[in-house]
Amino acid sequence: MGRLLTLNKVGYRYASQWALRDISLEMAAGELVGILGPNGSGKTTLLKVADRILEPHEGVVSLKGQPLQAYSRVSLAREIAMVPQENHFQFAFSSLEVVLMGRFSHMGLFQFEGEHDMAVAFEAMEATHCGDLAERPIDQLSGGEKQRVLLARALAQEPELILLDEPTSFLDLRFKKEIFELLSSLKKKRGLSLMIVSHDIDLSARYCDRIMLLDRGRVFSEGTPGEVLTARNVEAVYGCPVSVDKNPATGSPRVSIV
Repeated sequence: MGRLLTLNKVGYRYASQWALRDISLEMAAGELVGILGPNGSGKTTLLKVADRILEPHEGVVSLKGQPLQAYSRVSLAREIAMVPQENHFQFAFSSLEVVLMGRFSHMGLFQFEGEHDMAVAFEAMEATHCGDLAERPIDQLSGGEKQRVLLARALAQEPELILLDEPTSFLDLRFKKEIFELLSSLKKKRGLSLMIVSHDIDLSARYCDRIMLLDRGRVFSEGTPGEVLTARNVEAVYGCPVSVDKNPATGSPRVSIV
């Protein structure tokens, strides 16, 4: 697997307060990387810097060996897609209309969707198991249904990397697992690279290839789930006593509050 995304000693601050400091990460093509940490540790800021929504004050973010600044906004949108934590729509767009928004970077100014754009959108909806929602208004969907539509919109951009900010927030256990299963399937079948910010430690441990654990804007630990999710690391970052054992069904680390 080739190197896709690189963060080299990246820092970002809001006014005088540093949200990220000295963040370094090399992400290979086809990886699923989880970004964990308590509230305020810089997880969402890291995603925004990786998508060039925010420009770092220190360090460099590179995609395929080129700084993000070397890409135009349109060309970057063809490489990286973002699924933000919250999406508010002013109008009752249909789910298909929302997914077609992912085609904007592939169309010329004032150009309407063509047959190819429609085909890509329908394929993305089928891949995310939401094809039957095409005519449903986005504001009438359940949380799990909406997340699948938003992921389909990201897929419609035809990116190599998808960044996801808390895609399982406010979902019940069944839908949390479904979303992680879907992400894992997209990685395996399409070779997609995914970076996911999550508070679901056990699901991240089960599905992610690597995990970066943040603490107050710095990397506390980075490596495989087994290397990162130790009782010592989790207690130090989250500030509460835990026990860590192996999930008997999957063998992945399982964290319990004690």
